[in-house]
Amino acid sequence: MSRIVLVVAALVLVCGAPAALQHSPLRFNASASVPTGLYRVVPQTSRYAAICLSDPILATARQAGLFIPAGECPDGKEPILKPIYRASADSPITFSPSGFSVAERALKNTTAKLRSKTGEPLSHFAYGTYTTGLWAISDYNPDSFDSRYFGPLTEANVRYYAVPFLLF
Repeated sequence: MSRIVLVVAALVLVCGAPAALQHSPLRFNASASVPTGLYRVVPQTSRYAAICLSDPILATARQAGLFIPAGECPDGKEPILKPIYRASADSPITFSPSGFSVAERALKNTTAKLRSKTGEPLSHFAYGTYTTGLWAISDYNPDSFDSRYFGPLTEANVRYYAVPFLLF
């Protein structure tokens, strides 16, 4: 009898946890673009933003062999959690063959690649120095699908901002 109760409890936990998280201020991130773990949704701007990608960006991601699961974005896809940078005249973002720099500080692991991690061809955004826009740039993962391929975003792309709660 107790074994059955444990199995049922485990099933409820595994099946119910995603739904419970969706209705809480916590979100689980398993992508490699930021550290894996739980993030707490916050009402103000923070270092991390969950972004909803436009249809053209999603098409590019699919062509590169990337999969975006179902989720809470208006189009039914999962938002992607990325470090976010705001370009301005005081803090320009430069994208070059060696990667991104923010306010003249180089970000590691941000060089654009010719092929995705699945081996499909990738096209990068135009090199240059930018003083506007929100830039999703992962210096955590050199294979991240981020602004190096789709460029700047707007506030309309942000589903929510988050801060680390419990990282693994």
